[in-house]
Amino acid sequence: MLIRFILLYPSFFLIVPFFDDPCRARSRISRTDRMLFCIPHVIGRHAIVVKHWNVTVYAHPAELPYLTGKARYPEPDAAVEGGFIAKISPFFPNEPIQLGDRVQPLPEDGTVPHLPEFRWIHTPGHTPGHISLFRSRDAALIAGDAFVTVRQDSLYKVLTQQTEINGPPRYYTIDWPAARESVRKLAALFPSVAITGHGAPVAGKELREGLTKLARDFDRIATPDYGKYVH
Repeated sequence: MLIRFILLYPSFFLIVPFFDDPCRARSRISRTDRMLFCIPHVIGRHAIVVKHWNVTVYAHPAELPYLTGKARYPEPDAAVEGGFIAKISPFFPNEPIQLGDRVQPLPEDGTVPHLPEFRWIHTPGHTPGHISLFRSRDAALIAGDAFVTVRQDSLYKVLTQQTEINGPPRYYTIDWPAARESVRKLAALFPSVAITGHGAPVAGKELREGLTKLARDFDRIATPDYGKYVH
């Protein structure tokens, strides 16, 4: 099973997965009581795990309509400027997810239930309720898809896992001005290490210089020249 990261705490783990078979995931991970997803649209393929374990899922209030069956995520943007993966993105799932009372809103004060050292930061753009997590003690950042370290619309870069700090996946990002402000918000934290939803972790000078450059030149580096959600 391919998992981007797991943080283990008593009766808790935080997971941001790649595409995988959730039935196999269920058999390979010890039972948990709670899940928190920075990028809630990945929950769909793990709904069977959520229901089987009867776990509580925490998410930003802006994501709740998508996680309670009231709305479906916007269609992926196959017309966006980008590579092959962007063109096939309409085949990616975006159906409504029904978690019922298993999903709970995150506290308004920025605290993260059962993770006392972290605070959540609203980083919309990729999705309306996208969040990132930050631990001030060591400036550790879990960025989700607010920015990534492998450009996701390029099949070549996905296959080679060529590291570069770039904006959120183009075909799934619906609000580019918000995405730009989210990157600038995270850059202002001066993280020492960052884990993203796509690509390898980055740290130190590589992270500092790459994230500063992205925040400064976001429109040139990340914002596509055209697409359904480009205004």
